[in-house]
This record gives sequence, C-alpha cells and structure tokens, in this order.
Amino acid sequence: MQRPERMGTEPVLKLIVSFAVPSIAGMLANALYNIVDRIFVGRVVGAEGLAAIGLCFSFMIFNVGLCLLFGVGGATLISIALGENDEERAEKILGTVTAGIFIASLAVAVFCALKLDWILSVSGANETLLPSAREYLRIILLGIPLANMAFTLNFCVRAEGRPTFAMGTQILGALSNIVFDALFIVWGGMGIAGAAWGTIISQGLSALWIASFYVRRAGVVRFKMKNFLPRPSVLGRVLLLGFSSFLTDMSFTLFMVLFNRALSAHGGSLAVSAFGAFMGWDSLLFMPVIGIGEAVQTLFAYNYGARLMGRILGILKWALILASGYFFSSAVSVYFWAGEMLRLFTTDPDLLALAEQGARISYSGVLLVGIALITVSFFQGMGRARVCLFLNLARQTLFLIPAVWFLPRIFGLTGIWHCFPVMDFASGALALCLLLREYKRLGLKEFE
Repeated sequence: MQRPERMGTEPVLKLIVSFAVPSIAGMLANALYNIVDRIFVGRVVGAEGLAAIGLCFSFMIFNVGLCLLFGVGGATLISIALGENDEERAEKILGTVTAGIFIASLAVAVFCALKLDWILSVSGANETLLPSAREYLRIILLGIPLANMAFTLNFCVRAEGRPTFAMGTQILGALSNIVFDALFIVWGGMGIAGAAWGTIISQGLSALWIASFYVRRAGVVRFKMKNFLPRPSVLGRVLLLGFSSFLTDMSFTLFMVLFNRALSAHGGSLAVSAFGAFMGWDSLLFMPVIGIGEAVQTLFAYNYGARLMGRILGILKWALILASGYFFSSAVSVYFWAGEMLRLFTTDPDLLALAEQGARISYSGVLLVGIALITVSFFQGMGRARVCLFLNLARQTLFLIPAVWFLPRIFGLTGIWHCFPVMDFASGALALCLLLREYKRLGLKEFE
C-alpha cells in the first residue's frame, strides 16, 4: 500500500519499522557525505585537511538547520492535511516549501561567498588552516541551492508515506560521493578541492532524483505552478513548526564555533583535528535515532490529523524503546572499540589517542539522548511548536553553551569533552518530565 492511508491502518510496530529502516538508511547515507570526505582527506591530505573540513562543519550544521526550518514544518503540515484528506491544501504547502527553501538557500550562498574569510575566522580558522578551509567551502557553496532542495523535499516525500523513495535520494548521493571522492582526490590528486567537488556533484544527482518523484507524478501531492508563489499564512505556519529544529542547529552552530575556539586555545590544531575525527563518528552514530525520529514524526502528524490518539501513544512507546536500546548499544561500542573506530580517519598515534579519549568521555551520557530526540519528534508531530522550541533551546543553549564556556576554564581540554554528557543528562531528564506531564494532561497513566 503506497497511499497515505497506511499510516493510520497498519500495525504500529510494523509501520514504524517500515518507515524507520528507509529513514535510517537514508540518514546514514547522508552522514556519509561528510564522513567519506573526512576519510579521504584525512588519509590522503593529512591532519591539516581534516581540521579544515572540521572548521567548515559549523556551516554545514547551519545549512542543515535551514533545510529543517522548511522541511520539518512542511512535512508535518502535509501529513496532517493528508490525514484530513485535504490534498489541495497539501499541494499548497508543498509549493510554498519548495519556493521558500530555494530562495533562502540562494541568499545564504551569496552572503557566505561574500563573507567567506570572516565566517571561517569566526569558526576558529587560523592562518595555517584558513587557505584549505576557504578552498573547500567556496566550492561547497556552489551546490547549496540544489543540495538544500533535495534535502528539504525528502521530508515532503516521507510525509506522503513514501520513505523508500526518500531513502533512494540519500543513498544515490552517498554512493556517488564515494566514487567522485576516489576519482578526484586519489586518482586526480585534487586534494581538499576534490572532496568539495565530489560532494556538490553528488548532491546535484540527489536533487534530480527527488525532482523526478514530482515530475513523474509518483505520489499523491503534485507540483503545480500556481502554488510556487509562497503564501504568507502557510509559510508562517511552516516556519513556526520548523523553527525549533532550525534553532537547535543554529545554537549547535554557535556551540561548534565556541568548541573549536576552545579546542584551539587549549589543545592547538591537533585537538581541532581530533574533534574532526570524533565528529565523523558522532554524526554517523546519531543518524539512526534521528532517522527514527523523522519517521515517527510523520506518523504522529498523520494520526493526529486523523484523531487516532491510541495509535500515537503506541508509536511513541515503540519509538522510545528502539531509540534507547540503540543508544545503549552504541555507547558500549564506543567504550570498548573507540580506537578501532577512529583509525578509519587517521593513523597518527597522538591524534588517535586524543580523539579516543574525547570519544569515550563524550558518549558517557548518551543513554538519555533517545528520550530527548523522540520527545521532540512527538511534540512536532502534534503541532506543539512552543514545546519543541523550549526543548531544543534548553538542550543547545541552556545546557550546552554554558558548559562549553565554563568547563574548559576549570578542567582544560578534558573539560571540553565533558560538555556533551552534561547536555545529554540534563536534556534527557527535562524531556522525560515534559513527556510525563503530557500523559497526565491527556488523562493517561500508562502506555497503551
């Protein structure tokens, strides 16, 4: 069954798995963009190239946040509209999201191209790393509009109950990026520029793939020219629902800037390189739960539109179990095999030792992260934008940024790595309290 009705009829666990597996595979494939670049650059170019890509990571996070601003809100509203059998409204939302993300991405690309050195300097680039980081990011900016279109419209495809097609978008991009990185970096000798060119060409292919879904009219919701003029009322609702996810990435961008500057001050370029290696695995290990969150958010929204509250709570129960179980296994893996994992990016013994220490400390509080991430997806799917905004602000701003500001001043380099468990424990506990309060508000004492 490919129509949206399956989201309100199939058994809950089967439905979550059928949505989550393609979503996880797609998210992992998307994470491979940055990871593959780090592998090729770290082994061929060296620690300096790895650090340069790490400095650009704050911009990458901001750019993902821009896509979430439009994609999360748009997908939620499309799913609710389909749950209410209002396909015309869903098409208006799609047109507004498509036009909005393209205009916003073009504006960001132009602004960043004009302020490139300033952006990288603020991110922590010194005179040694600035030329390589500039070379990489200048090329990446050329592909931002198409890359963001592909990323954002993927949310809209999933909102129709088509997670497998959405997965194909990301897998196509990831596999082609591996091929182009090998071609440009290893055989072409293009260094860090080759990694950037490989990334934007792959993202262009992803954009073509996702566009084919609507051009071929493969789904329920269609592209219509009259809907590409953004409607202020629709755009406002889209941005309101997506703002908490956007703000999460914005605050994490600020955190990355502070983090890189603290690492540079307390550990030099080697510490920045270690963080780059760690973030390669960090982004990969978080993607499965983010994928589960994206999958169940669509299911929450559709069933909320259809007023199927019992199914919503069943979805929430299984999502929490799956997310928490995964993070437990990933924490065990990092504790016992961090060194083996990080050798994927470097063989430098000093860099490896520093990254290994940082990884073990950083993952010591990850067990509560699943609760925080799934809770945000739950409230987003229910259209509770203010609660999502509060949760994300607390996680990234109230807990994380003060930690990265104070802990290094007390504990030095080790204190920087402890910022992650502080954020994880605090945000997980807060999310659990809000979730329990929501059950009480609904008059429910236990999961159904």
